[in-house]
Amino acid sequence: MAEKCVLAVDAGSGGGRAYIIDLNGKLISFTSQAWDYYVPDDAPMGKEFNASHFWGIICQLIREAIYKASVSPSDIIAVSSASQREGVVFLDKDGQELYAGPNIDIRGLIEGFTIDGEHGQEVYDITGHKPSLLFAPARLKWFEANRPKVYERVATVLSIGDWILFKLCGEKVGEVSLVADLGIFDINQVKWSERLIKLLDLPLDVWPRVVESGTKLSTLSKTAAEQTGLSQETAVVAGGADSQCGLLGMNIKEHSQVGVVAGWSGVLQMSLDGPVIDSQGRIWTGCHAFPRKWVLESNAQECGGGYRWLKNMLFGETVSEQEAYGRMDEMAQSTPIGAEGTYAFIGPRAMDMASLRPNLGGYVLPITPTIMNMERKHLVRAAMENIGCAVRVNLDQLEEISGMDAEKVSIGGGLAQSNVLVQIVADVLGMPVNSFETPWVTAYGIAMCAAVGAGVHSNLEQSISALQPASKVVEPNNAASEQYAALYEKWLKSANWFNDLTDNL
Repeated sequence: MAEKCVLAVDAGSGGGRAYIIDLNGKLISFTSQAWDYYVPDDAPMGKEFNASHFWGIICQLIREAIYKASVSPSDIIAVSSASQREGVVFLDKDGQELYAGPNIDIRGLIEGFTIDGEHGQEVYDITGHKPSLLFAPARLKWFEANRPKVYERVATVLSIGDWILFKLCGEKVGEVSLVADLGIFDINQVKWSERLIKLLDLPLDVWPRVVESGTKLSTLSKTAAEQTGLSQETAVVAGGADSQCGLLGMNIKEHSQVGVVAGWSGVLQMSLDGPVIDSQGRIWTGCHAFPRKWVLESNAQECGGGYRWLKNMLFGETVSEQEAYGRMDEMAQSTPIGAEGTYAFIGPRAMDMASLRPNLGGYVLPITPTIMNMERKHLVRAAMENIGCAVRVNLDQLEEISGMDAEKVSIGGGLAQSNVLVQIVADVLGMPVNSFETPWVTAYGIAMCAAVGAGVHSNLEQSISALQPASKVVEPNNAASEQYAALYEKWLKSANWFNDLTDNL
């Protein structure tokens, strides 16, 4: 083990995680804990979390990670963070939390529709994001209308990842890739949009100063050191958005390279030298965590979420999660391409923010299940092929809108640990896929930022080279790719049929 380490904190949608990684790129320890949200009485479409409770979980995770790593707190030279995007925390002038909301808080539904109805095109052209109901301006307008006394006290708006940094050192900043997903950031000028702040009649002075990933902010405050067990000498460093940190972890930073962060959702981001806005408003444009780079994003939606649902339906709690996923790999491997005519539509699909609709789906069976002797293996294989097709349709969308072919495709995250699934993705795409052996590519990206802020590396380029985790290239099988070319066309027709069905219900 190297003498010195860095700490990565990841505040995801489903829970918190803390990782200690040494300066040779070895994962020393890892802790995680799920967390829940609640629905406020006066915001039935809203979700909030108790900031003190969440901070307590994060502190406990850090303490557990230090204990499991058997390292001295003084050996952890820097800490950085990433978080789910779109989530925000409102602070008062004394730094006390007034509101803490995750990315699934849509209390600003009406306010968002109003913003888009009046200024939607301009908002999208400036921010690269819609619909506005998902973002900070709509939530601020909701508070103005429904909790005016709270609204009047809002002094700072932070992303969740930047709020963690504030809790660690007291500095209020906005890291570029995180604030670019708050719905009020000018991605073309890489700064807060004064035009939109004025147009939407939002407070001017609540937006923190913007910093790049890898920027050292300060060292730990005395209070945070006592709460976390870290040393006060530990540097606190700006991290980034979870998906963009995943790109760093996979070394996706050059023009037209694509990274697939395959966790609960299936995020596909193409690295760009400049912003590209979809003229049809289907997908998002944001800022990369790598300096002076942008991302074009098409999201395959609930890839891991849908697959986990299937795992629970097939196995319940009768076997461990690891064993269940292992069995599913064996089932898929033993089933022929096309799952003998079975198609799955249980989550993953093409991103289209210009036409929001419920995600109807299910299984399409060739004939009566009793006649074809339908088994669990057919459902599993079809679900994996559904993910593969969803990755392709979203990659096709990225290439169409950017006007470029993907230079390379890398995949990381929990789903990428299935060799069967990665092979299916390569076969459906008909191109090599660089697959990462660790599910924690986001943690490695956070660690790379921390190492820069600690002065171990002078820039992210060097940090990526030093800390990048192991990967392997999965080549497509030519015969399988030919079969999947036909299957993909049928999958597309069926997906469009589900959209038509949704529109007519």
